[in-house]
Amino acid sequence: MKIDKSPTQSKKFLAYLVSEISTKALMAWLVTHIGTLDIYETSLLLGMIISSSCLTIGYVLGQVALDKYMSAAVDILDKDEEKVKKESK
Repeated sequence: MKIDKSPTQSKKFLAYLVSEISTKALMAWLVTHIGTLDIYETSLLLGMIISSSCLTIGYVLGQVALDKYMSAAVDILDKDEEKVKKESK
């Protein structure tokens, strides 16, 4: 039983990638097109950086947990298949 697929085939990964690219582009635009940063623009930029970082960490940790769960489930199912094959012989 093989479950591996490339990241570009995952809808979650593509949505995450679009979100990250748009957030980074908006942050770059804020930094380059605003001459002086007042408290509102600084707080907006800081909020974007913090939320983007939290989402990135959450996505990566979620994928790690999912991969561990899937590998454990595959191992259990493979052991069950081997057990059934041995009993049928």
